[in-house]
Amino acid sequence: MDTPLFLSVGYIILDDIVFPDGRTKMATLGGAVTHAAMGMRMWKDHVGLVAALGRDFPDDVRAALARHFDTRTLVQSDIVTPRFWQLYEEDGRRTEVFRTALDDMLRMFPLPKDVPALPRSVRGAYLDCEPPDNLRAWIRHLRKIGSGLILWEPWERYCLPENRAEIGRLASEVDAIALSVPEARQLTGLEDPRAIIAQLLEDGAHRVALRMGARGSLVADENGAFCEIPAYPVTEIVDVTGAGNAYCGGFIVGLERTGDICEAGRYGAVSASLVIEHNGALLPLDGLRAEAERRLRLLSTDAH
Repeated sequence: MDTPLFLSVGYIILDDIVFPDGRTKMATLGGAVTHAAMGMRMWKDHVGLVAALGRDFPDDVRAALARHFDTRTLVQSDIVTPRFWQLYEEDGRRTEVFRTALDDMLRMFPLPKDVPALPRSVRGAYLDCEPPDNLRAWIRHLRKIGSGLILWEPWERYCLPENRAEIGRLASEVDAIALSVPEARQLTGLEDPRAIIAQLLEDGAHRVALRMGARGSLVADENGAFCEIPAYPVTEIVDVTGAGNAYCGGFIVGLERTGDICEAGRYGAVSASLVIEHNGALLPLDGLRAEAERRLRLLSTDAH
């Protein structure tokens, strides 16, 4: 396999999902890193997945990962695979519950020195890191090898008012930051999405993608560009788990490909729309690229 042009760095987990109608989907491949990588894979063939696999990680799922991504950047851990409950309510609210110890999960995070097959150059990277040390280690490494673009998605548990100054400093070290509206409100104490974006840019972010679920997203940069991106209309929503992460993956590819933050937001919207039509983090590849490009054309046409 060729050297991956894009990297997704973080944690691979298994989700135990409980839907509002009582249905369950147990041991579903998940993790922000996997969903973000899938959001990239829709557009690019060579995506490297950087994470640790638990000692009990299923062999069939490992094989499926290898069919979608460059898995030479995976490392093996002697810790069991992290598992989360994902509990959904009728109004769209989600409660995420750790089933395994957070400290064990954090110990699984791969630093650059732990990954023997890292590429020598990368065009774009998605980082799902518990800051600040792990995040900065990856930023330093990616800048050293000349990575084109870095997007960071902060953890919800870190998006607290007392961490705002630090998040602003970290955001200034990457090329883009992406948050959901609840995370951003929790962080800034502000309600209005436009005011939130203005505050994040003032705090140090170069580019911001603010995800608003069915209402789409807002994207802006430090040079004054601002766009409202509608969600791509989906006839049947199967599972919204990972949609925001997939948005991030599509966003970074779109930004690298076009240099336009508004077009990047449309890439993200398309990636999210395709993910929510399926269960799990891996989508069938047959015809996926063509459908992604078709949806992008429709969103781009509607925007002009």
